[in-house]
Amino acid sequence: MSRFECQVCGTCCQGEGGIYLNEEEIDRIADFLSVDREIFLAKYCRTRNGRRYIHIREEDGYCHFAVDGQCTIHPVKPTPCRQWPFFKPMLTDQANWEVARHSCPALAPFKSLEDFLKGIRSGD
Repeated sequence: MSRFECQVCGTCCQGEGGIYLNEEEIDRIADFLSVDREIFLAKYCRTRNGRRYIHIREEDGYCHFAVDGQCTIHPVKPTPCRQWPFFKPMLTDQANWEVARHSCPALAPFKSLEDFLKGIRSGD
């Protein structure tokens, strides 16, 4: 296995993660949902350490916008979601890599972060 092939399982959408939003993304998502910016922020976001994050649904621990493994805001999804699994904190920290590898079936076949990075570099 040398390529990442998303399995559309939605596990990357589960858990209180670091899906932070910049101001442009907040406006873009609110517009996409046809809701006022302040309503979007109040209903779907939390602020931590001075940054705004998409909050999870309390009933199941998934992102508010994940439905059956599909992103309902896919055309305007935030940068960390667009970058997955090529998200810098995961590619530079072995502990982050291991957590992701053990939760994502598309990453599981890679034996190490080094193997995954070799596949990226080679274009396989």
